[in-house]
Amino acid sequence: MASGDGDCRSARQYADTMSFLFSLFLVLHLICWAVALGTWVSAARTREPNPGMAHATAGALVFGIVLAALVSITGDANHMKLGIKLLISIAATVLAYIAHKKKAETPSAVWFSIPLAIIVNVVIAVFV
Repeated sequence: MASGDGDCRSARQYADTMSFLFSLFLVLHLICWAVALGTWVSAARTREPNPGMAHATAGALVFGIVLAALVSITGDANHMKLGIKLLISIAATVLAYIAHKKKAETPSAVWFSIPLAIIVNVVIAVFV
């Protein structure tokens, strides 16, 4: 075995590991957004939010931060896009926790801003 083979193999293993981690966190991030939007839709008629909505938005926020760190470490990150998505994610999480606290007495502006923030965040991720 040549002296350079070990370096090449470890670099390939590192790239494979980072690719797997990125894919794993991306799937978890998307599942959290789907759960948040789904729980909002299921509670839209009664306006009685499920605690899972707030927890799912918080989970999406955390996984999004991890994804942003991975992208910044391994490649060329669009920091403007990541910053905007971070602010929207924070807003969605805060709004979801406000709705969780106020239950059925959640103001309309807060209630309808939750899915708006989720959808805008996904649209930015896909089209920008």
